[in-house]
Amino acid sequence: MKEIKNQRGFALIEFAIALPLLILLLHVLGSVSLSAWKISREQVADYVLETEAQEVIERITTDARAAYEITIKKNGQRVIFMCHTQTTDKLLTFENVQDTRIYDVHTPKNDVYSHVYFKHTDDEKNYTSPITGKSSYGETFIKRLEFSALTKNVLHITLEMDNKVTGQMVKLSTAVFAPACPKIIDTRYPDND
Repeated sequence: MKEIKNQRGFALIEFAIALPLLILLLHVLGSVSLSAWKISREQVADYVLETEAQEVIERITTDARAAYEITIKKNGQRVIFMCHTQTTDKLLTFENVQDTRIYDVHTPKNDVYSHVYFKHTDDEKNYTSPITGKSSYGETFIKRLEFSALTKNVLHITLEMDNKVTGQMVKLSTAVFAPACPKIIDTRYPDND
């Protein structure tokens, strides 16, 4: 067998041929990874949007069913539920407590988007943390939350939420029967007070 003595130049030629293929492979891998990340972020954002909308409707309908007094204020965007809270805590001396539960749409000073806030007092300064939006995944905001009285003790709720990430919108509308409430007070209509 003959021995090839001078093979020093082959490594450089092989590297020169393999480098464009390696760059192409890394580019394709990076593009696929970026596409997968964008798709998964959009799917998580849509999931957060749907979950938050369902959670808001569920919380409001649960409180409406327990309320003995329901007042609609602020052009139908704020609802106040007066509920009796039963407690079985042995340290407390009372069993029946009046509990105010308020759901309100508010836009903070440094924000252009509205969120739903839950609070216990009906003042304009008591906005702490929203129950919608402010999520690193979802970035949801309220487009419309409106309350109206269908009959004397049936509350109609309409909720529209948008997602800043995907631009998707979800709209939920429901009516809830409030058996303990004799009449829903809607302050938009003076004869209903």
